[in-house]
Amino acid sequence: MKQIGKLLLAAACMTGAAACEKMPDVSQTGQEKELKAAVAQYVPGVVYRIYGNLADAASQFYSQLAAMKASGQYTQEQIDRVCATFLEARQWWEQSEAFLFGAATAYGIDPHIDSWPLDKDKLAKSLSHAETIADLDAEGAGAVDEVGAASLGFHGIEFIIFRDGKNRTAADLNGIENDEAFAGRQVTGKSEIIFAAAVAEDLRNYCFELQAAWDPGCPEDRVKLVEETLELNTVMDSGLTYGENLLQTGQAGSTYRNWQEAVVSILVAGCSNICNEVANTKIGTAHYVNGAEYEPDYIESPYSKKSYQDFKDNILSIQYSLYGSQGATAAQNASIATFLKKHNWEKAAELESALTAAVQSLDDAMAKGAFVDNPTSPEAENCITRINALDALLNEAADWISKL
Repeated sequence: MKQIGKLLLAAACMTGAAACEKMPDVSQTGQEKELKAAVAQYVPGVVYRIYGNLADAASQFYSQLAAMKASGQYTQEQIDRVCATFLEARQWWEQSEAFLFGAATAYGIDPHIDSWPLDKDKLAKSLSHAETIADLDAEGAGAVDEVGAASLGFHGIEFIIFRDGKNRTAADLNGIENDEAFAGRQVTGKSEIIFAAAVAEDLRNYCFELQAAWDPGCPEDRVKLVEETLELNTVMDSGLTYGENLLQTGQAGSTYRNWQEAVVSILVAGCSNICNEVANTKIGTAHYVNGAEYEPDYIESPYSKKSYQDFKDNILSIQYSLYGSQGATAAQNASIATFLKKHNWEKAAELESALTAAVQSLDDAMAKGAFVDNPTSPEAENCITRINALDALLNEAADWISKL
């Protein structure tokens, strides 16, 4: 599908060569050239790198679970290795959430692999159904629809391999599930690992789709699996990947008319969107309970108790987007943050301070304990305040850029 799409696009340009040649070069001014350079740094330095690392970790995670399933008797070493790789993949996913405005949303990947709360009652019924387990064992990812969407992705697997913030034990997974939702169902750890391996395969497939749908340099075997075997999307209607769509702003086929529009999308549809979700949904929904009982299962990552780490990685995804490189602690020469400072946006320093304060608030909260254990804490309140302040400045920066 990718090659056909590109050939069709090329043919269209050949047919209307004059029109293609007359596309304006939107990077003529100094400011536009710098915005273009910032996007050219951001796309490979942040998006391609993070989605590539996510796909690698998800692939390794599935391989480890498949080997564990095949062994039939589980050791603590196997379990600990699987848990560590899960957390690595989880971290890469959370660091990608400042660019959900691309394939993750368009192709429904985000809700497919990262919805919560987990429906434990439905999962218990599925895992106690012999035919479902047999299908998952034989077909892997091909049978995951039988357990329902609410059991898929990171959180279905998280429940299987973590409890109360700790790795499951070999005794647990070589025995019978004892969670109250499974009472009387005699679900074995073997059934749980069969389920987890199938869902991990499905997770890997969609992480491959994310990488292929953004990065035209995605390994060919992954592209082939996604396009030919799974028949999933890897290109937009134009024949471009989402990365190419941003990098070719202003050219034929791109949905972005100019570099200001591209950068505003990164800031608003990407960074502001996840800021708002972390502050007001992921934290706020459980925090503002007004004395009412809340459901711990609603909270993201309750079984591993890594909620605050998830939230921090979400804010780091904003940091990397602003600074132009995954892992960056300071702005690259070609980056959105550098552009704002160089062109004297009056709140550039305030934006960076707000970013630092948001990350620090999450570190402070993490030091006090797990979010699921005390969602109404003053530390959680401080996180909401700091992250919302960052969100407001991101939107102000986008508004300023849009008026250049």
